[in-house]
Amino acid sequence: MRPGQLTTNEFESAILRQIAQQVPALAPCLPSLHVLKREFTGVGSFTHFAPNHSAVTLPDGTLSLSKRIELPDVPNGMGAVVFLKGGHIDFLEIFAYADHWDGTFNGFQLLDK
Repeated sequence: MRPGQLTTNEFESAILRQIAQQVPALAPCLPSLHVLKREFTGVGSFTHFAPNHSAVTLPDGTLSLSKRIELPDVPNGMGAVVFLKGGHIDFLEIFAYADHWDGTFNGFQLLDK
């Protein structure tokens, strides 16, 4: 991932597409997402998005990834949640279960829990 990338990366896109399979109303919003900033916490990340002006208005709340994220260097796996605010995707939180995560995502898999 290049610094300053304004679109979702492969990892974020895969997670968002999976959540959209669970909640199809989310799918029309994904192509026009614009990343404002990314924050890495050492155990996860936050990807913040600009308000999305799609034809779909989403209710405020959260949507959790129903699958487990597996990465070679994160033994206990990871999860993800999309936060919806003001009818749009506000941010994506990705988090490790009791492990450190340095933000790399090579070799990730989305597996059934």
